[in-house]
Amino acid sequence: MSLDPEVIHAALTDANKSRAHLYLAFFRAMEKRMGRPEAIAAMREAIRGWGAGLAAGMVRREADPFGGLLEQFVHVPDGGRMFQPRVGRCDAGGLDTQMMRCPLKEAWTEAGLADAEIALLCNIAAEADYGTLEAAGFSVEIDCWQPGKTGCCNIRIRAAQ
Repeated sequence: MSLDPEVIHAALTDANKSRAHLYLAFFRAMEKRMGRPEAIAAMREAIRGWGAGLAAGMVRREADPFGGLLEQFVHVPDGGRMFQPRVGRCDAGGLDTQMMRCPLKEAWTEAGLADAEIALLCNIAAEADYGTLEAAGFSVEIDCWQPGKTGCCNIRIRAAQ
């Protein structure tokens, strides 16, 4: 049975928006019980750990590690449609990309969150990428979305030192 790409795209986007709502629900519950700084720290720790577990499914290409990341990380799960990456660099020295769309950020915007809270949640959610990429043996720097910026995260990936 062949699945319609539009159905797959909608399902992937909905799943990621659901993840955004889950992050928000956990954050609000933890913030209420533990206070904001502890809630932020706990969310970062949990999401980074979850992301690190995802690295086990990545296959590192020694001959072309950044080209491999482009295929397995930047363009996953739907060839890049969901996050619409704008790749600025992909060579032997590293991979730089800006995600022009993010279903998590869209979900938080649709929920009516203030820009400052969206920026905080984007920053927390980026821990998944830190966890995945660092566990896969890379060094990563992520500039998360901030009010007034276009697109979403800027991600710079290099070989681990």
